[in-house]
Amino acid sequence: LNSQPRFNQVLELVQNFIWRRFILGLPTNGLNKIFMNLHEKIDPKNYLYSLQKSLVLRQGSQKFPTDKEVYDALYTKDLYNIKTKNRSYLLERLENFNNHEFVQIEQNEKITTEHIFPQNPDPKWKLELGEKVYKQIREKFLHTLANLTLSGNNGKLGNRSFNEKRELPEGGYKDSRLWLNRFLAEQNGWDIIRLKQRFELLAERFFQVWAYPDIGNIALAHPASEISIFEAEDPVHKKLDCAISLDSKLEIKNFTKLYIKVISELFEISPERFYSSSLGVRVGLVYGKSQANQLRNAMGIGKNYFIETNFSSVEKFDRIKYALTVFELEDELFIKYAAD
Repeated sequence: LNSQPRFNQVLELVQNFIWRRFILGLPTNGLNKIFMNLHEKIDPKNYLYSLQKSLVLRQGSQKFPTDKEVYDALYTKDLYNIKTKNRSYLLERLENFNNHEFVQIEQNEKITTEHIFPQNPDPKWKLELGEKVYKQIREKFLHTLANLTLSGNNGKLGNRSFNEKRELPEGGYKDSRLWLNRFLAEQNGWDIIRLKQRFELLAERFFQVWAYPDIGNIALAHPASEISIFEAEDPVHKKLDCAISLDSKLEIKNFTKLYIKVISELFEISPERFYSSSLGVRVGLVYGKSQANQLRNAMGIGKNYFIETNFSSVEKFDRIKYALTVFELEDELFIKYAAD
């Protein structure tokens, strides 16, 4: 009777799905296709589980990133030079998780993002760290999560050495009430080891805030039905079960028919692109039956237009992928191989 808790869980699931994809840098144009057809996967009697299952089973550019994938990306991702609202969202959620004293960050000029190892460090940093570690932190970890925190005294902390930042009266890490600075308040320096230790703490908290659906091994027991052609294995010794192209399900069992169907649909959308790129040459596009007779195996794709189809399955796949790239439709073709 009370649907509010479930509604909140659905919103959290979608939020976790989108934010994890952002961390991996997955394309956002695939989200339109995902959410447009998502209602078809919903079981009203088991709403949340069916939604979790549908998202977890997706693969390729539509996937729900796993903890390991997110962990690896989070470790080195530049999270400073992103949109300010995204950076504020990340740090605010980490800071306020299970925090009864809410700290507002977005649109709060008093609290700003602070680099622990500064962007323009005082010479003391190089003396304390040594040339090798100094260079490693600056080149690899400067803008990563482990080196970022929040402070209401960013101007005072500036480019000082770590110990000066920690001990600064009424503004250093030791005096901060923020959770993000709790680890820093206990350290006697800042180096690769401490940076990695802090990352582990932040990563653990990240997975509590943006959790992966806990539905067991469903992804292993029921592999995804369709996969992006860009993620699919080469079609050698394989047969098609079906394909989804431009939102239409195609009951196509062989690669030649798929090749002709996709190229025909793209040609109908914009014939000009076949001539303004090398696509026309790659598919052997010709006009008129006299020129079609010069092809080894011509097939019509439009009024008096023909293409070559005498290619191997792998060559057809390569041409399909190139065509989708030319049309900027990389997320618009999914295939399912036959089980046998």
